[in-house]
Amino acid sequence: MNPLPIATEVLRRLDPRIRKAIYTVLAVIGAVLAGLVAAGVEDLRWFTVDQALQVYAYLSPLMGVVAVANVGTGDADEATLLDFDEDADASSFEPVGDESEVFAELVH
Repeated sequence: MNPLPIATEVLRRLDPRIRKAIYTVLAVIGAVLAGLVAAGVEDLRWFTVDQALQVYAYLSPLMGVVAVANVGTGDADEATLLDFDEDADASSFEPVGDESEVFAELVH
């Protein structure tokens, strides 16, 4: 079985504030690491920035799992989505540029 649904269900049982905190902490760590890389910092006291990035690479997919857990379970009525029908109005469409310039390579 795919571990994503299991992890998602475990996270959905948590308080939404805890899920938000997990997501925020991971995002802040990523932003700090990006700032360190941009500033040219290579060495921290106990480890290098490269080592920290390697650890973060393993932890960052958790942000996606938390994001999936924060999405609703899909209890919405699908019939309302299937009945949605809107005609496209292309009357105000105007091509950009000259057609002969755009397709000049295709015409021989």
